[in-house]
This record gives sequence, structure tokens and C-alpha cells, in this order.
Amino acid sequence: MDATPIKDLLQQYFDANYESDGQKIAQIFHPAANVYGHVQGGAFSHFDKASFVELITSLAPLSSPREDNIIAIDFIGENAAAARVSLRVGDIVYTDVLNFVKIDGKWGIIAKIYSGTPL
Repeated sequence: MDATPIKDLLQQYFDANYESDGQKIAQIFHPAANVYGHVQGGAFSHFDKASFVELITSLAPLSSPREDNIIAIDFIGENAAAARVSLRVGDIVYTDVLNFVKIDGKWGIIAKIYSGTPL
């Protein structure tokens, strides 16, 4: 399967996180998307799409060195995929599992599970 559309969305995802751009997040996340996870030693968190967009928008753009990496992309049929990525946000390195669905020919992130480890 052609991973180009997923890689393009992942690049937009990395850019949005680094720039704290909630509008970019809103464009690449499916309307029904949810985000789940925690930072090491912290409480479990859950966000719906609107809350996650609000959170990203509230953050200052990052000035720390940019570190992001696509670890793996797996297709689950023609209309679903999962990607495991890592990215640094300030002093925390996150590992994210992003689940994608393709609806009406358009890919979007339907779920994000993350774990953050402080540096």
C-alpha cells in the first residue's frame, strides 16, 4: 500500500505540534477523534478532538531542538492504518500510536495513544 498520504499527515502532525498550531491539528484529526495517554509519573489523560485542539493552541511554539521520527506504519486493510512515532515536546519525549481511517477517500487520525518520558 502507498504510505505517502500517511507520511504527509504525519509531517503535518509533527509541524502542528512543534508550532502549537491547533488549526493544523483540527484539519488532520477526524471529527470523532480521541486522545489518550500519560506522561511518566502523571495521571492518565483523555481529550476529545475539541479539547485536544484547545490544548495544542494554548501552548507556546516550541523552541527546543526539533526531534521527530516515524518508527513504523502498518496498514490494516485499505481504509485503516496505524503509525508509531516519537517526538520531543520541550523536555518530554513522546511515543505516539496514531490510528488512521480513510473515509470518502480522505485519511484522518481517529485516535491517538501517547506516553511521555521526561528527559
